[in-house]
Amino acid sequence: MADGLVQRHPDLARAGGRLSDDPDDGPRREPTWRRSLPHQADVRRRLVHDGPVRRAAADSTISGMRVGTDAVHPQHAVTLPSHHALRSPWGACTVPHKPVVLSYGDGMRVAAVVAVIGVHASGIGVMRYGRLDPLHWWSVNAVDSLCRWAVPIFIMLSGALLLDPARDEPAPTFYRKRMARVGIPLLVWAWFYFFWTWAFYGERVDRTFVIRALLDGLTYNHLYFLFLILGLYAVAPLLRMYVRRVRRPQQWAVAALVLALVSFGILQNAIPMNALTRFVPFIGYFLVGILLRDVPATTPLRAAALVAFLAATAFIAIGTGQRFASWGPDDWRSLALYDTLGAPVVIQSIAMFILLRSFFAARAGTHPRETRLIRLLAPLVFGIYLVHRAV
Repeated sequence: MADGLVQRHPDLARAGGRLSDDPDDGPRREPTWRRSLPHQADVRRRLVHDGPVRRAAADSTISGMRVGTDAVHPQHAVTLPSHHALRSPWGACTVPHKPVVLSYGDGMRVAAVVAVIGVHASGIGVMRYGRLDPLHWWSVNAVDSLCRWAVPIFIMLSGALLLDPARDEPAPTFYRKRMARVGIPLLVWAWFYFFWTWAFYGERVDRTFVIRALLDGLTYNHLYFLFLILGLYAVAPLLRMYVRRVRRPQQWAVAALVLALVSFGILQNAIPMNALTRFVPFIGYFLVGILLRDVPATTPLRAAALVAFLAATAFIAIGTGQRFASWGPDDWRSLALYDTLGAPVVIQSIAMFILLRSFFAARAGTHPRETRLIRLLAPLVFGIYLVHRAV
């Protein structure tokens, strides 16, 4: 089969030309799909629109598509440049020439790190249940409930970027970059927080403590995110191949299944959680990121997302209040609805991703001052996340 895809057209068949360089290419017909190609000659448009399309058996990415003929009919040969690469409804064919640039990415990062700070600041008050007056406690509980989407947004945004099928980065280069960006900071800040634990909390930090913390991926409470994101980076090249080759409906089904399994605690209970496996329950969020990226942000979708976000937030806040009243702050069940992998937070996080994407994408080119501020803050997000627990 010729590079990537072979297009057949009835006019050329009647003219005696063959549209494939493969002599064994038979007359089999397979599913067709359509997509307009602006700025193309009419013959190219006809070939793309009218001809049956066969999926390539090898890679789904093509650098250009040539429809060949025999020497008698060279006038029918057409080459489509890679920036007009096509995409099929099953998500397993050609991809854009360059990875998609997310106009809303920086804004979402800034919003997410603000939410992270909100979670940890309000969490101190939440755990003082019984020592705060009811109005004060319900206020911090509401803030905490409103911000539970913070870490899932970071993960989904990473999925939207790193699982882009257009990325064609060699795995060694990919791993080297991610280790420099996350792996080295993890080691540095893990030791910083070991010192912090010893100096400010008076806990014993010996060799056993350090080894156990590193093996468990729990060097300090917020640094678990670095362990899980490194794990997701490790499997990102494989998941990108999966995104290229699997139909979009099946991708949604798999992502929903993974999120359902973790929402009921099945996956966490089946796999011992440590530094090497802590990322596994978050694969669902990672996959949803690339799926949500391409969903049109229609008005009905935004309205549904807003309703879902408010409903999930109210459920988390009210349910947590009832649980604290029943079991108090020392019972783990009181905090169960705050769980990042729980169904209420999953719904809240997906809804917030849709809302933030729509909000920041709409404002990216129309509010220059806001855009400049976001661009100024975005490079600081990772550092803010690392240091905020020590402030």
